Formats: sequence, structure tokens, C-alpha cells
Amino acid sequence: MGFNKGEWSELYTFLYLFEKPNIIIVNEDLKVIEENLFTIIEIFLAKTKYQILNEKIIKTLHDEVIKEYDKGYISKQSNILLQKILAHKKAKGSFEIKELKTIINDLFDGKKPKGSSKTKGDLEVNVLDKNRSKIVNLKYNIKSNLGSKATLLNASNHTNFIYEIKNIDDNIMNQSNSIKSRKKLLDRCEFLIKSGAKFDFIKTESYIFWNNLRLIDSKLDEILAKMLILSYEKNEKDIKKLLSLIIQDNISELYYKKKIGDFANAVTFGMRASEEWNGTNEVNGGIIIVTEQGGVYLLDLVYFKEIVDRYLVDNIKLDSPSSKRYKMFEIYKEADRYHFKLNLQIRFK
Repeated sequence: MGFNKGEWSELYTFLYLFEKPNIIIVNEDLKVIEENLFTIIEIFLAKTKYQILNEKIIKTLHDEVIKEYDKGYISKQSNILLQKILAHKKAKGSFEIKELKTIINDLFDGKKPKGSSKTKGDLEVNVLDKNRSKIVNLKYNIKSNLGSKATLLNASNHTNFIYEIKNIDDNIMNQSNSIKSRKKLLDRCEFLIKSGAKFDFIKTESYIFWNNLRLIDSKLDEILAKMLILSYEKNEKDIKKLLSLIIQDNISELYYKKKIGDFANAVTFGMRASEEWNGTNEVNGGIIIVTEQGGVYLLDLVYFKEIVDRYLVDNIKLDSPSSKRYKMFEIYKEADRYHFKLNLQIRFK
């Protein structure tokens, strides 16, 4: 069975946590801040439960014990998997690891060990919260640095932002639309600015996405639209650097960082642009981070939400979806007014 690097990384995360269920909590710089707060006692995959004991992993289905696994065996498989992932240099595409075939078929019933594609969470667990002496159910995202960078907000027609262009005529519109260079979006933007054009944000194309954004902040669509057009005016995709371009003073710095942090939190843990959102996130535990060396750590939402938000703002960027598919910077006229669209897509950098 072939998986891509991201899928192999998720399998590695499950095996690692079976072997080492005490999750180490880190800050936004991945420095350890808590080593003994959470201990995973059960992991869930669909209807299958994996109970983690001192030396054993017990697999149950409908409360019936299916099989027991020795942690030494799990550790050996985890080490093999990590070495194979590190040795595979291609970032994309599927590949097989024959040594892992048995454990995939046996421990995971031949399936990819991850949550449903319809949910934000990759990992559901019961953990012992030692701060409260209580067992709690938590869902986590898995972010692995062993594979390709994950997309947080996927491009779609719902993530289109519509702008009006002022101070142009049909001649400038036609000249701009005729630019077909390799960097045509940047070149069109530069041409329009040099021609004296002014850009005004009008609205998001999708009412659903607009309404979702309003649950976070009534001005969030305007903030994102400003950052999006700036990314082409300044040829900059880094969220943190774009924020620095619109921050005017200490008050605005706190405001913009808070709003973008809340937005990044929402798209990471709950909100989808194409679906009505009630403001409640599906993921309540945080992000399991897999480092480039195979270390596994936790950015915790339960006690350290502000750290998670800072990490997200520091580590995400705007991405460049298909300009042809979303007709970006293709100027069109409506009621003698000139408009164009830009599409918002966000991924880890």
C-alpha cells in the first residue's frame, strides 16, 4: 500500500504516541513549557479503540478485545518508518514501505490512520489532564514537517474577493488583460499601479464565507482583502510581514494580530469557507507537531490558546491558487464600473 509523505507522517505520529503517550507541550518557538500535563490513555480511529497501557497496546472493537501489541514491537516499527520517511527525498507522490505492510494491515486494518476527510481533526484521544485530575476527550490536528506543507484554507469560488478599479478606461483594461507573462499577476498589478489605478475592496463573492468571517470580526473581510491586494503590490506572501505593512501603531498592532490570529485559529480548527459555520471549532486539543527530525510535540489549545495563535500567525502564508481557474486580475465591466477578483488560499510556510 502506497502513501504520500504526509500520510506516512500521520502513521508515524500514531505509532510514536502509542509508544510515548506523555505529550510534551511547546511554545510558538517549539521550546518545551510542559512535559507532564497530558497523558494519552486511549486513541480512537472510527469505531476502533486503542488502549495504551504501560507495556501494551490493546485494540478493541465494540468493547471486544481484538488483539494486544507489545510496545517494543510498536517502537521497532516506528523507528523503521521514520528512517524510511527521512530517506525518501521526494516531497510529493506515493511510495510503499514493504516493512510496514504487516502493521498497517493488522493494527490499522489496512486503512490510513487518520480522521474523516469531512472533519478538521486528524487524531481523537482520551487524555488524563493531570492539572484537573480528569479524563477528557480531545481532537488534534497533525502538522508534520516530514512532508509537504499543509493547506489551511483551500482555494474555491467561495474565497474570491472582488475589487473595483478606479482611474482606468477600456484601453488600460485591455492592456492589462493582455499581459500573459510568467508572473502575470504581479506584472498586471504593477502595470495598473503605474497607470494610476486605485483598488477598492467591494465584497467577498460568497455570502457564506462573508458570514463566517463576521462571526470572528465584522471587519475581517476588509482586513483580509487589504492583505491580499498588498501581497501583489509588494510581492509578499508571508502573513507576518504583510501585517507589518498595515500596522500603524501599538493599538493597531494588537488589533490586527488578534484578528488574524483568531482567523488562523478558525480555519485551522473549525471553519470552512464553503459551509455555514456556527463559530464553534471541531478541534479542541491543538496541533501535534512532527519535527524534521521526527520529534513529536503539542501546541496546546486547552491552556495555551494564545501560544497556538502566535504560532499560526508566525508560520502561515498566502498561497497562489490557479490564476486561470479563478480569473485573478482579469478585469471585467459591470454597469460601467471596472472590477477584478483575487483568491485567498492559506498554507503553512
